[in-house]
Amino acid sequence: MRKPASLAAVLALGASIAACDGFLTGPGLTENPNNPVEVTPTQLFIAAQASQFVQEEAQLARLTSMYVQQLAGTNNQQLNWGSQYLFTEADVTGYFNAVYVGGGLQDLRRVQAAADSIGDNQFEGIAKIWEAIVIGRATALWGDIPYREAVTPGIDRPALDPQQQVYSDLQTLLDEAITLLGGPGPGPGNADLVFFNGLAPAQQAQQVARWRKVAYTLKARYHLHTAERLGAAAYTAARAAAQQGIDEAPTSVAAATHGQGPGDLRALHGNDLATGNIWAQFLGARQDIVAGRVLIQILQSRPGDPRLDGYFDPAVAPATFRGANGFGVLVDGSPASQVDVPTRRQFNFRQPIVTWAENQLILAETNFRLGAPGTALTHLNNVRAALGLAPLGAVTLEDILQEKYIVQFQNIDAYSDYRRTCYPILTPGGQPPATQVPARVPYGSLERLNNPNIPVPGAAPATNWNDPNPCTGVVV
Repeated sequence: MRKPASLAAVLALGASIAACDGFLTGPGLTENPNNPVEVTPTQLFIAAQASQFVQEEAQLARLTSMYVQQLAGTNNQQLNWGSQYLFTEADVTGYFNAVYVGGGLQDLRRVQAAADSIGDNQFEGIAKIWEAIVIGRATALWGDIPYREAVTPGIDRPALDPQQQVYSDLQTLLDEAITLLGGPGPGPGNADLVFFNGLAPAQQAQQVARWRKVAYTLKARYHLHTAERLGAAAYTAARAAAQQGIDEAPTSVAAATHGQGPGDLRALHGNDLATGNIWAQFLGARQDIVAGRVLIQILQSRPGDPRLDGYFDPAVAPATFRGANGFGVLVDGSPASQVDVPTRRQFNFRQPIVTWAENQLILAETNFRLGAPGTALTHLNNVRAALGLAPLGAVTLEDILQEKYIVQFQNIDAYSDYRRTCYPILTPGGQPPATQVPARVPYGSLERLNNPNIPVPGAAPATNWNDPNPCTGVVV
């Protein structure tokens, strides 16, 4: 499929940021006098999506995957940041900034305003869903963040909004998006890199329903994020949203293994270095991250689960799989398994972001917690059936959480699930050994230096509002 030139350019820029883990800013550094200042909403939207694909696949995803020990950092920066917990505000600056500029909230708001000005409700609605993805990911990682005053002309130092308020605002935003999707407008056409790209106009009209279901699954995800605080009310709201969420099952075991259902929100990538999947780019150039021992052992305990050799290559052919522990140590011998080359480390792999399997497991968990284990079992077995696994005859909460932990491989939201449920039970890494897995990500240093509302590292909260009870070895 031919990709727009602007997608290639933005992904190439994103790849360089992801590889160097640095960020340049300031007069003369981010302003190119040879580039036009004005761009079209379509160009902005393509750039914004490409930028957020990078966010979903680069250091934030690497870090959170290491924190929950799906993967382990064994060398260099990834050992320091992911296994030794030495990730600092200087290291996160570029990723915090990308929430707002360079394809973040600012550009998505410009797309929404342009779509609104011409009455294209569908384009506006899809752009609002992307805003919910960006801000939902940000508040999950950082807690209180600038949002209501962010990217507002005349406000250079936006206040931090309480995380609880941000989640409430996201629910309102997604409701607005769902309503807009029922209105007029041709939508973004091929500028939508998730569902519309490469389709004829008659087919594109059918994709609006898929975006609506993604919005409902996001609503369910964010309700779950608040469940540790709000309890049954959050589970009830999450279940109601998920009942209208992504409902198209993958059409093959391979598609189920890798989150490639027809209604799944997946990043779009090309077949070359400039447009390739960021995980593939990073892991193809470095060997700093290997399989996590916890995930390897869980998968080995499940006979016939296709994700053992779907997610990882054997450490020793044909069938010896090994991972590093939370300290980045190869306690079971060397070498360790690497992320799967034939699928996950291909440039054109479409990284899953929001999926049918996640939606099914939200329905499983919420039904179980609300006293409907039979319905919970049905949804869990739906996921197992898609993977070619035999159905279970009964279900426990740990069965559901284990399935979700596996399904959300390389997905930033696995970190939210861990902090909320304390599953799996992990031995923290760190240097010296930490008492717990880090409960949040530090704010970026550049924002703190320019916005006095951002606390200095020593004054920043240890946990976010939605995580009042850090994990201590008990599944909750």
